[in-house]
Amino acid sequence: MNRISEWFLKLKALNIFLLSFLGIPLYIWLFSIIYQLDKKRNESKSYLKNIIVALITVYPIIYFIFFFGSFFNLFGGNRFDFFDYILPFHIAAMLCGFILMIIGANSYGKYEKNKGFKTYNPVGVFFMFWFYIVGVWILQPNLNKYVNKLNSVNIRADKRKQYNLKEI
Repeated sequence: MNRISEWFLKLKALNIFLLSFLGIPLYIWLFSIIYQLDKKRNESKSYLKNIIVALITVYPIIYFIFFFGSFFNLFGGNRFDFFDYILPFHIAAMLCGFILMIIGANSYGKYEKNKGFKTYNPVGVFFMFWFYIVGVWILQPNLNKYVNKLNSVNIRADKRKQYNLKEI
């Protein structure tokens, strides 16, 4: 999970934007933001939050795949009231998406607050997630910097452990 989330956050904004046409990468991008920034703040010890975030990330992805499979089956001659059955699942998937955006905005805001950056408050980040087309161009360059800092800190910590050096 760590490699996938790091890979997503290292991509350029254009790549993230183009991947969004598939629908699914949006949820993986939000999960990556939450996972990596909480890891950076040393808050990855809350396993319950990780499980909840993973579940609300996976549900819309499974729903998305199921919806397209069912939608194409609708044209196969099966006549049933498709939208009455799918509506509760669709609302649940939308709710999971909103919750993921809220948690992602809070993680982003808390990370910036802990590091002393004054750029965006969580409400602004939430709206940037919601209006994804604009938000990815604004947030992704900052996320690239944050993940690169995370990797350089981890490399320095590994070197210190390897040579039994103290932190400077």
